[in-house]
Amino acid sequence: MAKISFEKLSQGLVEELTPRVKDVMVGRFGLNAKEPQTLDAVGKQHQITRERVRQIVKEGLAKVREDMSQKKGRERYAAAFEELAAILRGAGSLAREDLLLELLEVKDAANHALFLLTLGDQFYNQRETQDFYSFWTLKKDMVRDANPWHQRLLKFFQKKKSPASERELEKSHGKEALSYLEVSKLIERSPDGEWGLRTWPEVNPRGMRDKAYLVLKQHGSPLHFTEVANLITKLQENLVLQKKKIVLPQTVHNELIKDPRFVLIGRGTYGLADWGLTPGTVKDVMRSILASNGKTMNKTKLIAETLQKRQVKESTIALNLQDQKYFLRNQDGTYTLKL
Repeated sequence: MAKISFEKLSQGLVEELTPRVKDVMVGRFGLNAKEPQTLDAVGKQHQITRERVRQIVKEGLAKVREDMSQKKGRERYAAAFEELAAILRGAGSLAREDLLLELLEVKDAANHALFLLTLGDQFYNQRETQDFYSFWTLKKDMVRDANPWHQRLLKFFQKKKSPASERELEKSHGKEALSYLEVSKLIERSPDGEWGLRTWPEVNPRGMRDKAYLVLKQHGSPLHFTEVANLITKLQENLVLQKKKIVLPQTVHNELIKDPRFVLIGRGTYGLADWGLTPGTVKDVMRSILASNGKTMNKTKLIAETLQKRQVKESTIALNLQDQKYFLRNQDGTYTLKL
């Protein structure tokens, strides 16, 4: 993306440090093409305490900043800082660390870019916590306000109980709220681009049942299990962090039968209990309809209401009505639910 070499800049900055300070800095920030070392690891390597490592790093950063302001090539560092700031501005002044590095397209120079971010006075960092991924921002207040904003968004989703689009979130909370979505460990973007709690199956579907629930909810109407299997296959193409598995229709059918979230409404066709569909057999549905209509209905109305809840033939409903253990035919042609 940039002609600026973050690696050359960072290596040049630590070059004039004393050998011991340089070695500590290189290990701590991973400037030797390795992973950054912990304070403990650096301390054991140099036989000093982790607190002493912390002091050396602090002193080293101060010395680098001083040298950087006096070097003839300081305009190169200013250009690097401006490039980093421009990327952050384009992300709303705040970006999750791993996503920021992707935008910078630094690949093997990621640790060097992070080292320069640490040196820049205009950059502020929130380290990874239980609730947040590590992130960088141009506004110190955004670090301070991260937790209050996070709590507001969590309460919003807990009350709403369903995902929301960015447009809806901006309308209810303002544009600033959108900056905190990516950095949350408790809020995620769903496969269809909406945001919600990561524990929700429609946001973060794990097993086959969650994926089936999501595709049915997105479709909005009942589907045959073979169609559900096809949609799950397409869904998995967007779930980049999950392994792609072959979706067998019969496997989907077997999973849907076991889960009360799904209602079999016809031969192999399923809907969601969330839609108000009545679980059970056709006979169970007919009994439920009769019970809610004063236990007596004419045949035409009973068939019509049953067909709204089950995809079966009228002859199937008529056949079930002949079961005198459950239904009685009155002289006027209506049917009564047997007590």
